[in-house]
Amino acid sequence: MRKLLPLIALLSLAACDKGKADDSATSGSVKANTAAAPAANGDTKEVNLDPLPLKAAVPKSSMGAMDMSIADRQSVTLDVGGGASLNIQPAKEDFAATKKGYEGDTVLFPFKKWVKDEANLAILEFENDGKKGYIGFQRIEVGGKAYYCKTTGMNGQPSADKAAEHLKHCADIKAK
Repeated sequence: MRKLLPLIALLSLAACDKGKADDSATSGSVKANTAAAPAANGDTKEVNLDPLPLKAAVPKSSMGAMDMSIADRQSVTLDVGGGASLNIQPAKEDFAATKKGYEGDTVLFPFKKWVKDEANLAILEFENDGKKGYIGFQRIEVGGKAYYCKTTGMNGQPSADKAAEHLKHCADIKAK
């Protein structure tokens, strides 16, 4: 998993690049998911999180979701509006093991400390080349299955508050 994180992170950034003219030219397994029927709120739309059996309500301005799966590791990046995105993937390990993996990172997001540490939600501070960043992740149960929902970006989030704000969108993820 640790070896795939840099590749997944780079692909996530590419998927969320609003300056891109057309995602249809992208090759490989990365594909845009089309929007489903609009949600009840007129300011949101529903987006399928294929290949995961999930959907999410996002702002109408959202670019939707992209399949970021690599080999047998299913992963979807979801644009939640305002330049923010989340990565959603099936939970392959328990929360404690996931946290331990982040604590051991000395390369991509060198762990500094836990800013928020709850039963199923955590925000960590990392420091890379003298710059601080924050990553938030949450273990969610949807349709009887466990998933991880985490903030994205090679530089993390600018603050723990921003990471927490973005994680609130994890509650918008539902089973199909």
